[in-house]
Amino acid sequence: MKDNILERLKTECPFPQVFEDLERSEDGFTNVPRQKIGHLRADHDGRRWWNTAWPCHPALATAEIKAEIDRVYEALTAADALKDLPTLTRLCEAHPEACVDWQFRQEYNFYLEGETCDFWIRLITRRQDYNMYLNVFTKS
Repeated sequence: MKDNILERLKTECPFPQVFEDLERSEDGFTNVPRQKIGHLRADHDGRRWWNTAWPCHPALATAEIKAEIDRVYEALTAADALKDLPTLTRLCEAHPEACVDWQFRQEYNFYLEGETCDFWIRLITRRQDYNMYLNVFTKS
């Protein structure tokens, strides 16, 4: 039986130390984790997923890490996972403990421990918005 990536998601961050070691971003306005490689920002248009990559510390992205990022994104957006926005919404609603905005109940945090890197997955259930932020961090 094929492993479904959704079964591996956690609602409590297993790598909180990543968010403690911060540095000033290049824009000078925010702090970012030193271990952050970057993130993918994705939205579902009703037919398919679209994404854009936003590097943070690209020198941390080895070929092995890049391959794992691709595998994780493909698994998350596969037909047996988050194939569309209604499926994403059902997953979020099934995990109220992951909700970060109790007033509107539209944003949820999930975490995934990878082999070469770790992932913070922010899911947003609003239509015509970015619906997924796949943040990637080195393990070292």
